[in-house]
Amino acid sequence: MIILENIKLDIPEDIGKDFLNKLMGGRSNLQLEELLKEKRKVCIENIFPKAIYETFKIEKVNGNSVYFKSGHIFNGFNISKILAGSEIAVIFIFTLGNKIDEIIKEENKSGDTLAALFSDSIAADILKKLGEYIGNIIEKEGIKDKSWDSTCTYSPGQYQWIIEEQREIFSMLEGSRIGVKLNKSFMMTPLKSISGVYGFGSKDKIGKIRVACDICPRQNCISRK
Repeated sequence: MIILENIKLDIPEDIGKDFLNKLMGGRSNLQLEELLKEKRKVCIENIFPKAIYETFKIEKVNGNSVYFKSGHIFNGFNISKILAGSEIAVIFIFTLGNKIDEIIKEENKSGDTLAALFSDSIAADILKKLGEYIGNIIEKEGIKDKSWDSTCTYSPGQYQWIIEEQREIFSMLEGSRIGVKLNKSFMMTPLKSISGVYGFGSKDKIGKIRVACDICPRQNCISRK
């Protein structure tokens, strides 16, 4: 089980700008640009990125279930489709820590909804950057040689993989070691946390799904890639 702490992210200077452009329809607003700059600084100063991941050998994929040699089982049409042909899977959890959650909560509580929206959007963009950072590390470690490749990443709660499958992920990883826990609704706390899986195996055997969006029918999703 690998734990990464004190992660230094390369965060773009204009992070959050896309949210502002969408909010204003591309129009300029100096007051909101100053608010964005202020909240960007606050968010960057109050994130504490951490990650935990481990490699598990896949025994078989049968129907809509993925069986691991450890005895764990993933159930779901899409996750079984993604991991079909993979020999191993790397299960991961990463987080920005709870401080940013507390800041957004206080902004909402004080009635400063706009500030909370900016902070939440900036933190979500930073979380994506953390995902890219962790994903690059996992892929470098998981691809054993030139004949291997990785699947796309997939997470509980995405299309046709129910959120309750978080329970299995947290039975495979000790999320509490990086401060991440599950609540009764199978949501993670801190909120700015993501769990999921990558599959690895021979290029001629693993699934050819490029990104998770390729198997999701929601064509108008704002997160679609």
